Amino acid sequence: MLPASEQMRKIITGTVVIAALLMILVVPFVAFDLVNPILEYQQARIEQFTAEGNPSAPLLTLTTWLVSFFFPFWGTLSVVAGVALLVIARPLYRGENWARGAALLCLSIPAMGGAYMIVPWMNFVWTAEGGFPPAVFIMAIGLIPYFTLLLAGKGDRTQKIVDFFVFLMLGVSSAEAFANGHAAFRILYGHPSRPQFGEGIAITFFAWLGLWVGAILTIAAIYLLGQRRLSGWYVAVIGGLTTFIVSGATHYVRHATIDYLLGSLMGLSIVLMLLVPEVRARLLNPYSSKESPRRAVELQPETA
Repeated sequence: MLPASEQMRKIITGTVVIAALLMILVVPFVAFDLVNPILEYQQARIEQFTAEGNPSAPLLTLTTWLVSFFFPFWGTLSVVAGVALLVIARPLYRGENWARGAALLCLSIPAMGGAYMIVPWMNFVWTAEGGFPPAVFIMAIGLIPYFTLLLAGKGDRTQKIVDFFVFLMLGVSSAEAFANGHAAFRILYGHPSRPQFGEGIAITFFAWLGLWVGAILTIAAIYLLGQRRLSGWYVAVIGGLTTFIVSGATHYVRHATIDYLLGSLMGLSIVLMLLVPEVRARLLNPYSSKESPRRAVELQPETA
């Protein structure tokens, strides 16, 4: 719930509205403008690899199409999320629980999209030109109001610590799972052995589908846990376990990088946090400063 102070509720709602306008008026244009500079360096590298006979050339060819699809994809999602934030601004100001969950979900979109966009930029443009990655600005548009809304509610320091780390890892794990699923899809459908499965390639089908499903689940958990719903706890555990298992298995088969290992550990961190009884209680039930969260669970039945 938002603070009881009318002034604080105005500040929080105003911050969310400003973010919504930036998501509509700025984010899509930045996302589209990022595409061509990345593609120019990717296409130059493809030409270099092709001339050298490097077998990685086909993998990069598919990357150009994925970048030109998913950058505008996240930019467009940010516009839709921004429109939604403007529509729900009034119930959010009134402190309605469903609006809190919806707002957290919408604000996570540019944060996760920016996190995904920053990697290709760093791999191609930054290594050649340097400079500040514009995708960081996209991330900030979502992250600043996301944590402002999340931490501004009632609760003691422990409550805010629990909310911060659980919702942080839900967002980070979602972004990492999406990016790693993107990489697995690129390898699966760009590999020269396809349609046959070359050595170690079959796992990439398991990876891209499993990780994108895991990302959908942890994103949904942001919405549901933002409403303090029991179903959000279950969805988060399922999403975390899915990410942990799929990323871990992929790392075991294809361990050229540590990306899948990191993704697996992120999923595991969600599950371990949520299995702590006090963390579960604080996520699901509001309570007064005079009673423990466990006692609040006993007094207030959880909703699905």
